[in-house]
Amino acid sequence: DEFTKLGKILHDINTNWNEASKLVDPGLEQRMPAPTVDALLKMALFATQTLTSPNYSGVARELLVSRYYVNKCAFATKELARAIEERDVATALGLWELGRDSWNSYLVIANRSISAKVGDKFEMII
Repeated sequence: DEFTKLGKILHDINTNWNEASKLVDPGLEQRMPAPTVDALLKMALFATQTLTSPNYSGVARELLVSRYYVNKCAFATKELARAIEERDVATALGLWELGRDSWNSYLVIANRSISAKVGDKFEMII
């Protein structure tokens, strides 16, 4: 939701850089990180819980791939914060696209482990 909101802000003709900056704030100096940044750890933890089995001692391939996408999201978010700080629209939009693609790839993997009994699958970022 927050990442979608960030994309809308960046695609707007009159980019609200202050609002965009708040959405990628890493939460330094004893502040809570923005939900976009905070979600990165939660992505890794969720994948670890849903893509591993106590009956299998090795690391599942899906877990490794999901961690790869978490790392790509983290890279895109960190660089996106820098592009927003520099007010570089083209770079910010490119990094947002990379982040969106990485999020959606992660969600495809995570959604495979969610059955109808458990709940609804995650929606893709458009």
